[in-house]
Amino acid sequence: MSFQFLLEMLGTAAFAVSGAMAASRKGMDIFGFLVLALMPAVGGGTLRDLILDRHPVFWVDDTRYVTVALVAAVAVFFGVYRPGARQRLLLWTDALGMALFAAMGTEICLQYGTGALVAIMLGVATAVTGGIVRDIMCGEIPLVLTREIYATAAFATGLAYVLADLAGLDRNPALVIATLVGFAFRGLAMTFNWSLPPPRVRK
Repeated sequence: MSFQFLLEMLGTAAFAVSGAMAASRKGMDIFGFLVLALMPAVGGGTLRDLILDRHPVFWVDDTRYVTVALVAAVAVFFGVYRPGARQRLLLWTDALGMALFAAMGTEICLQYGTGALVAIMLGVATAVTGGIVRDIMCGEIPLVLTREIYATAAFATGLAYVLADLAGLDRNPALVIATLVGFAFRGLAMTFNWSLPPPRVRK
């Protein structure tokens, strides 16, 4: 079992937990937990694979991704949480999944011969698409469309991977560095309430 595969499983579990926590906040039944866990866990990677014409799509080729997501959803469904803990857990597991998927999405695209900019863009898409679907299904404005530092952190993750790759680092160290950059960026933004500035309106 490769180091990259372990990171993919960790990212899948983290995103699945974020989806299941969203279902928990909305008071959904077990089916809702399973559906919302799958959306962020496989949604972004599915879009990436379709754009790259990568067949079969990753979770069709290896059903362990789906299995991990479903197990995570069931674990969250039977868990007990303190008031307010669900929102915090959602945000932090989502941050971890975002960083992991942005780094690995960028790496996969570079392996397929895309340019650096396209790889970063598809890395961002890998990281944010599933969360967008999750939030829409919950009847909420997607996190990526608010003033939260989110897509920017995913972009920074992909850029960090590209720079590490250009510096000649091996794949595994580059993935770790990029993931840490993205997770730290997102974590600091949540901790200190960083946000992008709104447009200035002329009077």
